[in-house]
Amino acid sequence: MAELTNVQRRHLILFGLINFLLGFAVQGSIIFIPLLGTQLGASDYQVGLVGTVYGATFLVSSLFAGWQSDRLGRLLFIRWGLLLSSLAFASQLLAQNVLLLIVVRGAVGFALGIATAAIIAYAFESGIDMGKFSSYGSLGWIFSALSAALLKEIDILFLISFLVCLIAFFFSLAFHEKPAPRLSERPNPWHVARRNYRVYLAVTLRHLGATAVWIILPLYMVSLGLDEFWIGILWGINFAVQAVVMRFLERFSEYKTFAFGQLLSIFVFVSFAYAQGLLSMLAIQVLLGVAWSCLYVGALLIIMKSGEARGTASGIFQSTLNLCSAVGPFLGGIIAQGWGYRGVMFFAAALGVAGMLVAVPKSQAPAAEKQ
Repeated sequence: MAELTNVQRRHLILFGLINFLLGFAVQGSIIFIPLLGTQLGASDYQVGLVGTVYGATFLVSSLFAGWQSDRLGRLLFIRWGLLLSSLAFASQLLAQNVLLLIVVRGAVGFALGIATAAIIAYAFESGIDMGKFSSYGSLGWIFSALSAALLKEIDILFLISFLVCLIAFFFSLAFHEKPAPRLSERPNPWHVARRNYRVYLAVTLRHLGATAVWIILPLYMVSLGLDEFWIGILWGINFAVQAVVMRFLERFSEYKTFAFGQLLSIFVFVSFAYAQGLLSMLAIQVLLGVAWSCLYVGALLIIMKSGEARGTASGIFQSTLNLCSAVGPFLGGIIAQGWGYRGVMFFAAALGVAGMLVAVPKSQAPAAEKQ
């Protein structure tokens, strides 16, 4: 790969810092949401509903904002999205019952969706290494997980999420809008979606199972005898692995990277079902970090390199993830209610197999792969 220019390097550092702060804010708020829900009297089903509303609002806003950013520019959506997200994070301090928790998490999802797709498109068009850029987000997740482990106070984490997201907004003011990309035709989300529909579908299937697992995973860890401190540490290990692995992935074929992430995800979900305690969870979290790094960066590179209207493509990609965030927690809550936490793990593994069957046999790698 060619060396980064000074401008690209400066963009990577500054925009990576924004991604770091946003990752910190998002994960710092989400990690103990299931536990907060149970403290407010929510059932497993209602905990899933909280995640569903968050994912649904994120889905709608990221799809629309990514599409419009191809026409109106990226920074408009980046700045407004970050500012509104900081206010939405602060509103979580008002959640004193299950209904209010559902409402404020919906507001958070909507605000984040405005910024996310535009951030990815802006970074790619600036010539930034997308693996390294993504690793900054995982680094933010690490610090948020460690903060959760040390503080153990949900209200303080909400306040920190507000502050770091507001700082990210101020950093975004330092960037200048790039000329709007010259598109051969008006962006059509349906045409863009068809371009890589196998990748979108495979990601949707795998991540649908993953989000079903994440909503009950803290409760599953508690059932294995782990407390909030170790839950935070385990989350941090996953993110630490991502922060390292993502930095090296762009040198490999994005198609092979994506396929490996799919395969390893299946193994991880099955392993969760047979975890016995802390040591097994530590090993699984390491593998999980590798799996998600490969799958996310591989899929992101495939869709961003496949054509123009990258804001729309990024918005669709984020929408597939957040469709899963809307439906997965709902399914996870129902399955956990009827078949227990291990039933959710096997459900996720089965969807991972389906994703492999959709994408891997039909993947069309370019003739000349990266060295």
